[in-house]
Amino acid sequence: MRLVTHERCLDGATCAVLGRAAGMEPAFVYPDGVVAYLRTLPPDEPVVLADVSFDRASYDTYAPRLVALIDHHQSALPLRGLDRVHLELDHCASVLLYRWLTRTGRLAPDPAWEPLLAAVDDYDLWRPDHRAGQDLNRLLHDRGWEWFAAKFAHGYAPLDAEERARLAELVATEEAFVRRHRERAEPFAVGDLKAAVVALDGEGAVNEVAHRLIEDGHDLVLLIKPDGRLSARTSVRVDAARLMERVFAGGGHPRAAGGRLPAGMAPDAPETRRWVREQAQSALAASQA
Repeated sequence: MRLVTHERCLDGATCAVLGRAAGMEPAFVYPDGVVAYLRTLPPDEPVVLADVSFDRASYDTYAPRLVALIDHHQSALPLRGLDRVHLELDHCASVLLYRWLTRTGRLAPDPAWEPLLAAVDDYDLWRPDHRAGQDLNRLLHDRGWEWFAAKFAHGYAPLDAEERARLAELVATEEAFVRRHRERAEPFAVGDLKAAVVALDGEGAVNEVAHRLIEDGHDLVLLIKPDGRLSARTSVRVDAARLMERVFAGGGHPRAAGGRLPAGMAPDAPETRRWVREQAQSALAASQA
């Protein structure tokens, strides 16, 4: 059985570890690539989706091979109540997947999973005390999926001395990344809403850049990644998921969501930053009208 989950994401990586422990083969996709990936599989291969979903029309197409769809993004709400859909916004997908796996007898309950799931849950939902998950995310992106899968194959395992030393190096590098991109932020406003567009010069501490800018007083931060993906982080005054769904072909959570630039648009070009800003301004102005 195949488990399809979120690429380059701590929650997705934890879902994959759980799936592997339950005998499933994990596969990683970006949320907008679920259908394209499913088309590459044999038509009768059963799949579980975790931390990714698709629209209602795709559900109708793929429901016969769908064992479960487990998600926690606002953009999946149109699927709530459908057969084999398990949707809850108050926890990360790996917590929901663990509950489903243990409830259905696919994985034996084990307290060793609880510290890992708690850390991922706090980080993915950006709760005030999310440092443990944030550190795991740093190491995941530095060391990769195979390290993460081996380290946490049977639940949480404490970091060793070498991993803690590497973590300290990553934090220092991250601080430099954040300072650089705070300076690169291009502010704009819609009424009394303050916003900023930031073109990232590499993969790095996206959440930290955005949340520092929100702490500086911005209500919306739009980050343009080098591969053409977009990330939005917002204050309580802006619904990030709704903005990304309506304007940037994406979705996610009310305070954190993702999307993508149109094909052919250069991520680092001034006209791209201007286009992103103008699209956001129009959408925000319409929502305030």
